[in-house]
Amino acid sequence: MAPPLPALVLLLAVTFPLSAAAAVFPGEALPTKSGYLPIPPANASLFFAFYEATHPLTAPASTPLLLWLQGGPGCSGLLGNFFELGPYFVNPDNVSLSRNPFAWNRRFGLLFIDSPLGTGFSAAPSPADIPTNQSVIAAHLLAALQSFFALDPTFRARPFFLTGESYAGKYIPAAGAHILDANPTLPESLRVNVRGVAIGNGLTHPVAQVATHADAAYFSGLINARQKRELEALQAEAVSLTRAERWREASDARGRVLARLQNMTGLATLYDAAKQQAYQSEPVGAFLNRAETKAALGARGGVKWEECSDAVGAAMHADVMRSVRPQVESLLRRTRVLLYQGIRDLRDGVVSTEAWLGEVDWDGLGVFLDAERVVWRTPGDGELAGYVQRSGALSHVVVYGAGHLVPADNGRAAQEMIEDWVMQAGPFGSGGDGLRLRSAA
Repeated sequence: MAPPLPALVLLLAVTFPLSAAAAVFPGEALPTKSGYLPIPPANASLFFAFYEATHPLTAPASTPLLLWLQGGPGCSGLLGNFFELGPYFVNPDNVSLSRNPFAWNRRFGLLFIDSPLGTGFSAAPSPADIPTNQSVIAAHLLAALQSFFALDPTFRARPFFLTGESYAGKYIPAAGAHILDANPTLPESLRVNVRGVAIGNGLTHPVAQVATHADAAYFSGLINARQKRELEALQAEAVSLTRAERWREASDARGRVLARLQNMTGLATLYDAAKQQAYQSEPVGAFLNRAETKAALGARGGVKWEECSDAVGAAMHADVMRSVRPQVESLLRRTRVLLYQGIRDLRDGVVSTEAWLGEVDWDGLGVFLDAERVVWRTPGDGELAGYVQRSGALSHVVVYGAGHLVPADNGRAAQEMIEDWVMQAGPFGSGGDGLRLRSAA
């Protein structure tokens, strides 16, 4: 697929002076660049916001770039930006911003993209243009990245990492494998310098994951044996429909599993078993739909921002139970992979990930499964951050004190994890870090 013309990119992307929209943004909170990245089809583009590293450890030309994709399907990357890991968060007053001390752009350039088309500020030219499968989404993301790299000739050579959470557990493997497949067919000047992918609380191989909810809830004391049997019957139905490739019915069956589990447990949210109320992200929507905010970000004024698009969710409904495990296997043979989960997530949590990991066809799996799982502590105070298991290309991290949205729940641990993993330091270094690691045996 040919990349869009750089001239068109420059017309659609926006770089803001510090004086722009001062009433809404502190000057330092404005993105380094933001606007729209053209993709096929005609007149289509994906919205982006990019923040350069504030305190990099390497020279600008070698400072890593991280792409963040939200889940859903159809949830905006700007939720991650203003609620989880960006440099500033929206305050409960819906108007002001406060600094995030654990932003992921401390060491790295951080790129948020509203993907797929139809998500967030990435309005689709028509409903028919909203993607229905991972292949199209991956192709769109590669086209958007080519548009992004055209904005600055120094971007392309920088180490590039794809990251995200939840339904991005599909987007990231699909896009990462597609990019690595495409690279040899592209001129060297158009290749993407992929160095790794990181997936948080991902839905990746659903047929294995949907079968774990009863066990996870039962052994956490949230349901009893009778309820466990009832849930297992619903799970078996979802698995059977998936095996038969009756995709829409399988997605509906998974929905029934989660709805029944929610009803049985009475939890405020399955995304975090410890919360008494769901994640309070509403201020982000109120803030992003202000005219001043749209002007500051370079978003189209006529587009209403939604945290998660019902239209995209409907278009992707048949995709929900499809697997991208083969793409993960492909990535493990070519680059580094980080899987991490908040320990309190009952939707796409630790048990769910362990289940599909055991099915991965990768020659390093046996050694990984036998690798020591170590206790991970934050430096200084030695506070428990979670657990790390790694071998070869694969790292698996369980984050303590967190649910589905790990950076929102335990920002300090999330920041330390991503920085150390990208830089191959601390528990991800050649010898680990004795001050942070204690044997879990």
